Formats: sequence, C-alpha cells, structure tokens
Amino acid sequence: MKVSVEIITGTFIDTDVSEDTTVKELKEKIAAEVKLPVTRLILVIGDEETRRMMMEDEDDMMLRDLGVGEDSHMYLFFKHPDLVSEEEESKGGGGDDDDPMEEVSSEAESEEEDEKPKIDGEEKDQAMKDEEEDSDEKEKQNEKDGEAKDNGDDDDVKEEAREGEEGDNKEEI
Repeated sequence: MKVSVEIITGTFIDTDVSEDTTVKELKEKIAAEVKLPVTRLILVIGDEETRRMMMEDEDDMMLRDLGVGEDSHMYLFFKHPDLVSEEEESKGGGGDDDDPMEEVSSEAESEEEDEKPKIDGEEKDQAMKDEEEDSDEKEKQNEKDGEAKDNGDDDDVKEEAREGEEGDNKEEI
C-alpha cells in the first residue's frame, strides 16, 4: 500500500509498505530517506479525529492495527539532537545495541562530521588552554587595577604633601 508522509517543512515522502509493516520498519525506511537516525523521528498517524503521536513503545505495532491504509497521510517531526542524547543517557549510558539507528550514506555521514564539533582529547586540551588564557588575562587585569590603585594612592600622598606645603607656606606669611 502507498502512504504519504509529510515533513514539517512541507516535503512529502511517498513510500510503499505492506499492511504488516510495523511503525519501526516505516521509521527506518523514512530515516534512510531523510538521512537521520530513527531515534530522532516522531511519527504522527491518524486522521483529524484520531491523530496521535507514536510513542517508542508502539514501534512494534503494525500499521494496519493503527488504521493506516492505502493513501494514508502521516506527519513527521524531528527531535532535537540534544534531546535524543539526554534520553539515551537517562536510559543507561548512551544508546543500546537494539536501539534502532538507521545508517546514513557515506556522503551524508561526511557532511554530518563536518558540522559536528570534535569531541576528543584535543577539544579538552583547547578548553583548558582557553581557561588558562582567560585566567591569565584576568590576572593581568587585576595587576593593572592594582597599579591604578597604587597610582591613586601615590596621588593621594602627593595631594597630602601639597596640602602640607601650602599649610607651611601659610604659616610663614
């Protein structure tokens, strides 16, 4: 049967699936099209009166059991990557092996790598260097502030000396 999935951007994905296809299988098929992991996909199924978001625990349900038939229209939304990471961490440390994750093409993979910041020892080293530079700058600023205060103190001493001299001059007159 043919189903139409509308992405929030207005793009449509038309795909053929069998009646026995599960929500998970449909998500995997869509994930290959949009080049995103299955864990980021939010599928909304049903007509206007019965429309609902498919939860992860419903991934094993068959489309026919959800009322999906020929020419059904569904909606697709995406979870923010940070939200997916937080969910994986709360489940037990960064994703299970049975967590469905569709592989993306090597072209899309290389594009993703270009966009992602490196998370390795180099980044940590750079962060430490940045912190040191920040603390060095603060220290230099504090030294300058201290010199300015010292100069201010010198000005106060000079002022007192002038006042003392003026007082001495007045006594002489």
